[in-house]
Amino acid sequence: MISQDDLKGLFFILIVSVVSAFAFNLWSDAGIALFGQWDKTQGVVSPVEKHTVVDPGREINDVDAMAGIMKSQGCTVVDVRVKEVFDQGRLPGAISLPLAEFDEVVGDFFMAHPPEACVVVYCSGRECLDSHRFAERLLEFGYMNVRVFSGGFPDWKAKGLKIEKG
Repeated sequence: MISQDDLKGLFFILIVSVVSAFAFNLWSDAGIALFGQWDKTQGVVSPVEKHTVVDPGREINDVDAMAGIMKSQGCTVVDVRVKEVFDQGRLPGAISLPLAEFDEVVGDFFMAHPPEACVVVYCSGRECLDSHRFAERLLEFGYMNVRVFSGGFPDWKAKGLKIEKG
């Protein structure tokens, strides 16, 4: 039979373990985000983390607004998905610059597109943070007019707008 002292000890160990786990999570760089923006209608879903790159003010959340920007502003549209996925379908005129290859391609991109150029970055939708990470890296390189199309390719395709392949 379990005594009352055993239950008190077990409860104490449980409380200490839970508090220790939350404390470790709070101070660890690899901690799990407990809070975040999970509503897809509000933009890219993301946890609130110590080093978050998601800037809602940089996002274009509407497909029609994105189409208008592409027509009127002549922005460079950058697809940061892997090349194989890019070849299966992309926004018209988009160039492929996968996030994983940023360091290898940034020099050529900088030469072709000056820092004052309008750049719109997109990836695989509202669950994908790669476009925000790529935009953040461009800002570090001195680009001033960088936006993120939060819905990315899935929203564009779902709206039935023209896509390019190959």
